[in-house]
Amino acid sequence: MKNTLKITALLLLVVLMAACSEGTRTNSKDRSVGGTSEILVVTQNKEQWDGRIGDSIRHFFLDYQYGLPQPESRNELAHVTTQGFSDMFKKHKCILEVEINSSLEKAVAETSENAMAEPQRYVKISAPSITAWVEYFDRNKEVYKAWFDKVERERILHFFRPDADAAIAAAIAKKFGFTLTVPPGFYIAKNEPDFMWLRKELEKSSSDIVIYQMPYKDTLQFEAPSLVAMRNMMEGQYIPGPSEGSYMGTETEFVPPLVTTVKDYPAGYTREMRGMWKVENDYMGGPFVSYTFADARTGQLVTVEGFYYEPNQKKRMPLLQLEAVAYSLRFVEPEE
Repeated sequence: MKNTLKITALLLLVVLMAACSEGTRTNSKDRSVGGTSEILVVTQNKEQWDGRIGDSIRHFFLDYQYGLPQPESRNELAHVTTQGFSDMFKKHKCILEVEINSSLEKAVAETSENAMAEPQRYVKISAPSITAWVEYFDRNKEVYKAWFDKVERERILHFFRPDADAAIAAAIAKKFGFTLTVPPGFYIAKNEPDFMWLRKELEKSSSDIVIYQMPYKDTLQFEAPSLVAMRNMMEGQYIPGPSEGSYMGTETEFVPPLVTTVKDYPAGYTREMRGMWKVENDYMGGPFVSYTFADARTGQLVTVEGFYYEPNQKKRMPLLQLEAVAYSLRFVEPEE
């Protein structure tokens, strides 16, 4: 009876957290518009878009997403000139505006959040010359991309929250002390003491979320070789392949995992790892992205990962949805 009451309380907490999250959003603004990962670029004229400024924007935002089996751009770009920048376009979720003003002494940028719609990020870079504009953009482009990526995740989670699986969120909270916004259709495929595997299987595709932990000992565990070894050990043990003797592994030869530090993950200092998963002793594979952090409350090193499978199809957008789920992490008080 005591355990039943605890689980019921956890479920109620998850539902209340989702309701509060929605309730804190302002209702006075329209929902932002635009395609997934799309950025609207506003230039003063077509020459700016066709020339050096447009080239620098395209070179960065249309670069291929690392860790995908087929080449896919990280973003999509749309373009209008200032003259065509109507109220409809001002509700776009991600806006990058260009201004060349010879009266300026140096390049400057202004930014706003949710000014015309929600969620939204607007960035305007003004510079005295094309050269100054490009140089300023190149120095700060990673920051702008992080801002735009955050908007994408918020937009995805806005659609996930109303139908999120409260029972799975409660199970995660009970085991790990945090919740995730898990969209409908997932089920718990495996639930071990320090490991949980969530699956959503369709006829031709599979979306998977994996959470695992082990004692945190030192900072070397955040280095790429340790992260790969930990992934292979935990997922190789608990995620079997389709044929006898096959199991989950990590591709390290042709697409070495890319490990970076992310600054905006909800758990604090976190290492992101992007790459390709593979099934040892079989021929399956696909992309994954994981986030690893040290939970000071429990002394555990925790990884939240999403991986996707759909042969011969584009995978960037489904993987982005799993990334958004990972970023939905919110800590709760662990059970005693």
